[in-house]
Amino acid sequence: MKKASQLPERLEYYYQQIKTIILVRQNPITGLLPASTAITAHGDYTDAWVRDNVYSILAVWGLALAYRKVDEDKGRTYELEHSVVKLMRGLLFAMMRQAHKVERYCSW
Repeated sequence: MKKASQLPERLEYYYQQIKTIILVRQNPITGLLPASTAITAHGDYTDAWVRDNVYSILAVWGLALAYRKVDEDKGRTYELEHSVVKLMRGLLFAMMRQAHKVERYCSW
């Protein structure tokens, strides 16, 4: 019984970590996560990489699934799930804008 009472506290800890590390960097328009927030003499790393976005958002999705079980008012569940949807839509739109390049490559 003691472990069940610790679950909300653990989820809150994970939520704070994900909010601080991942969600604050999510672009409010595109929903994508930048590869880095640094612009240095070596280049601008604020571009979004598909692989990095998918791996990062998996943590958010996993926490959303856990919150589905314990979040009575669904506030955290809603926030986390919509962050995932926003990112996936951003990836889809980015890929749709690049479709002409893929089609040109495949026509060889």
